[in-house]
Amino acid sequence: MKKFTAMICAAAMSASMAITAVAAPSIGQLIPEAPELVSGEIQSGYYLDVQNVDTTKYEEKAVADIVEKFNLDDTDPAYVPVSVADILEALKDYQPKAEGQDESQPIEYKTTKGNPIVPTDYESITPFVDLVLTDGTNVEYTTEGTIKATVKVEPAKNLKAEDLVLMQIDPATGVIYFIEIDEYDPVTGAITAEFPVLGPFMVLEKSEAIAAAAAAQTEAATEAATEVAAE
Repeated sequence: MKKFTAMICAAAMSASMAITAVAAPSIGQLIPEAPELVSGEIQSGYYLDVQNVDTTKYEEKAVADIVEKFNLDDTDPAYVPVSVADILEALKDYQPKAEGQDESQPIEYKTTKGNPIVPTDYESITPFVDLVLTDGTNVEYTTEGTIKATVKVEPAKNLKAEDLVLMQIDPATGVIYFIEIDEYDPVTGAITAEFPVLGPFMVLEKSEAIAAAAAAQTEAATEAATEVAAE
């Protein structure tokens, strides 16, 4: 499993910032309790659970590939750092386009509540884990409608609610969702949110260093364009 404590190389561009990992915790250390179902319908005999990713259950191979690459232990010879920007790039062709949007234009991401978000301003504080339904033996990755749940996440303790967002990928379609936090307890790390699908998700935290670097990059590009126009 990819190490969950991540740092972003502040000197790099936002599109190429790579996550560097340290200690590799078990799923029990990351998420010590089964998630609590707040609302949503699940089939009889099943309950909500969070498990290590099982990419063999994903219908879309591109999702399996990028999740495996992101979660790869940095002691593995095949390991390469993977950033949020790398995930977006790997799955860009699977994202819905806004009406009238040209294919050459960058994707404008929004949260599941419709608010604009710049994903590359965030860094991961957990690896991907799978939100699933299980009866203790069988595991399901599909459900009818959204699922609202509370998940206790150890690395999410003592942070700021406004800096947190969940990234989830639909394992069947490759669509990426950015899920806003409905409730957050900094003491326990409990996060309550409405998940649009089951499947891989991780917790992101907004990074001031990344946001500042991106802003500086934009400002420099604007100044350069202004100078060229003035010549």
